[in-house]
Amino acid sequence: MRHAFAFAIVFAALTATGTTAQAQKVYKCGNTYSQTPCGDGKTLDTSTPDASTDIARKQTVDKENKRQLAAAKALEKERLATEAEVRKRHALEAKVLEQEKARTAKGAGKDNTKKKEGPQFFTAKPVPPAKP
Repeated sequence: MRHAFAFAIVFAALTATGTTAQAQKVYKCGNTYSQTPCGDGKTLDTSTPDASTDIARKQTVDKENKRQLAAAKALEKERLATEAEVRKRHALEAKVLEQEKARTAKGAGKDNTKKKEGPQFFTAKPVPPAKP
């Protein structure tokens, strides 16, 4: 059992080292690319990355980063404006509450109820019949 396991490990290690990626030849034929040669096609080296591809990729990434930064700044500006509006509204509500408290406190010493004249209790009296 141990020998089979050791054999499997050695076999996997040997096959893994023997399988390296080989670059295939690529031919540029006018505006198309192919793996088969064409009449006036040029062979392209695909083993090393193309510097112009790296530059184009970097430019694309930089452009996207600038777009995201602009979007983030716009969202921050919107958030700050909303927060300022909420602060104004809260300040106005606090001012109204303070005025209401002051008005209530000013009127607290006065007796605002009017005294009614007449009997304090209601007494029902019979109504005489209507004359025809």
